[in-house]
Amino acid sequence: MMPQHDAANHKALSNWTVSVNNRYFKSYKHFVGKEEQHERVEAGTEVINHFASTEFGISRNLNNRWSSALFVPIISNARRSTHSFGLGDARMAAYYWLLNPAKSSRANVQMGLGIKLPTGDYRYQDYFHKNDSLKILGPVDQSIQLGDGGTGITLEANSFYAFSKRTSVYMNAYYLSNPREQNGVSTARGATPSLLQ
Repeated sequence: MMPQHDAANHKALSNWTVSVNNRYFKSYKHFVGKEEQHERVEAGTEVINHFASTEFGISRNLNNRWSSALFVPIISNARRSTHSFGLGDARMAAYYWLLNPAKSSRANVQMGLGIKLPTGDYRYQDYFHKNDSLKILGPVDQSIQLGDGGTGITLEANSFYAFSKRTSVYMNAYYLSNPREQNGVSTARGATPSLLQ
């Protein structure tokens, strides 16, 4: 949600905004609780995850302070020989500028409250290659699943401060609360699930 720096420009802009956001992330560090297992990287036994997502968003300005938005991600993840691809968890949110944008063009804070929907497949399966001749179909690791299977509540804060017409800083904070602790999907990674899964 990009801020509008004056009332005249705000009125001239369309009430609708379409956005596309690409994100890539690589993870390879291992932890047991809060302790990082540095020896995994040193020994070359770490497992590397690659995450890539393209998020499509559409938002509508209801007035100069209120707006609403819908975000839908397409995700492609990889971990060792397994992959996941498809629709991720979508979310809807409502946003409100704490200060009147017509009177506060230099700095402002926007709060957002939304809902995260379980639209991503949280039971995505791929083949685990055990050896040259054996492969087993099972749920991929939870770290590369397309969703978590639960409905969540999102809280956001967006702010900006303009030092001059050419220099500004922006801040975004995002928190997701998901009441569902477990979704019942096996974490055996192609092995035989335990009786508890």
